[in-house]
Amino acid sequence: MLSRAYRLTDNKEFQTIYRRGRYNSTALLSVNVLPNKFGTTKVGVVASKKAARKAHDRNSVKRKVREAVRLAYPKLKPGNSMIITIKAPATTANYDIIEKDLLLSLKKLGLLNE
Repeated sequence: MLSRAYRLTDNKEFQTIYRRGRYNSTALLSVNVLPNKFGTTKVGVVASKKAARKAHDRNSVKRKVREAVRLAYPKLKPGNSMIITIKAPATTANYDIIEKDLLLSLKKLGLLNE
């Protein structure tokens, strides 16, 4: 799990990223990114009831995405805030597919160090 310093927690931050950030979408996830002034990368994961009706399904897929982010965190460029929104097909996908999808989105947005 990412420490609290690396997580988005404030609703105002979420709204700012949705309004002003860059966006990329794949089959399982969509990622919104906005540079921040903190010098570290902050991440928020969102799963709506539209994606998965049952809470345990939403929590399960959020755990998978958070773990993929935690493992990819050393490769990320610092100084960005990102929101990862989970789509409905991700609830039935296994971890490997979610991880590949996330890395693809991050690469398209130019957030990975080469």
